[in-house]
Amino acid sequence: MKKLLCLLLLVLPFSCQNASRKMGQNEAGKYQKDYWRHLNYLVKIKNNVAERGWSDFSKNDFFQPVIYYTLDGTFAVNPNDHILNVTRFERIKSHDDFEVIKLSETYTDTTNFNFNTSYSNTDSTALYYQENVLFFQSFDLTNKMIGITDLQDWSIMVIHELFHGYQMGIPEFKAYYNQLEIPGGPDEFLARYHKELDWYKESIHDENEHLKAIWINDAEIDENLRKYDSLRAARIEKIKNDFGVDIRKVEDYEILLEGHARYFESLCKRYLAENNPETSMLNEEDLNLISTMFEGYDVKKDKGLYDIYNDRYYYQLGYNISMILEKFLPEYRESIYVEENNFNRYIDTLKAHHNSY
Repeated sequence: MKKLLCLLLLVLPFSCQNASRKMGQNEAGKYQKDYWRHLNYLVKIKNNVAERGWSDFSKNDFFQPVIYYTLDGTFAVNPNDHILNVTRFERIKSHDDFEVIKLSETYTDTTNFNFNTSYSNTDSTALYYQENVLFFQSFDLTNKMIGITDLQDWSIMVIHELFHGYQMGIPEFKAYYNQLEIPGGPDEFLARYHKELDWYKESIHDENEHLKAIWINDAEIDENLRKYDSLRAARIEKIKNDFGVDIRKVEDYEILLEGHARYFESLCKRYLAENNPETSMLNEEDLNLISTMFEGYDVKKDKGLYDIYNDRYYYQLGYNISMILEKFLPEYRESIYVEENNFNRYIDTLKAHHNSY
């Protein structure tokens, strides 16, 4: 398994000969800056957590191309042929498995918040044409945009996006979502109902409460899953009758995609509460950016993960389902994304199993 550390160790010695010829000795030194150390640190956390909780996710540092915004410009890590063909760039260092390039100044962005995964089947000018591309910012830029002050907190935000890269790079899952139509994206196709319709918002709240009760309060599984299913089915049917739109497949997809990435966030928090990840790549100034924010962390008290606080309700529904499956059907990990495109089969399995007693 090739690690980001290997790449960075190769990048740094590059300054002694080739770098001085291609970009000048002073320019070469900037690749020792904090944004590379911080990126290396978060990848170490990602891989440590994945080895314990989702081993496939630890097999590569990056499963897709990454656009990495910094105060010194924007880089592409692991660029694909399309990115190389449609951009002007400076090649930093080639590697056996991936490379790093610095994109031209037209891609520099230090004023907008960039944290997302994007994909297009139609726009051949986009960096994310026919392959998912992850966009995120250095710690310093993220701090500037939204006030994040802890290096581990930022790391978890990035890891959420890296998990999307893993999910959406699985061939079977990619084949599924490529044919899925989401007009206007999930905010328009799903979240607007939650924003505009009180009855819809009330149903979502009740659905989520039934899911939470199972893993947080040890409530009866079959009864609460059946109530969740019944409420959800009625809500989806009413939208179909009132607006002529069937939201089920898209909602299934978003519940899995976003809920599961949020689930990996919880694995990271639980890991950081009990472990001290490697910091050999950091300097003393970096260490001051790591607080004790996860000391004594209790996943059952992390309302930010499981309570609905905005219109993107599918994050919480999917997270709570993931926590139920972790507790009662951990073997689902063997087939999700490869054999299944949503959580429905596993929910049905739990209902059937617990109803048999």
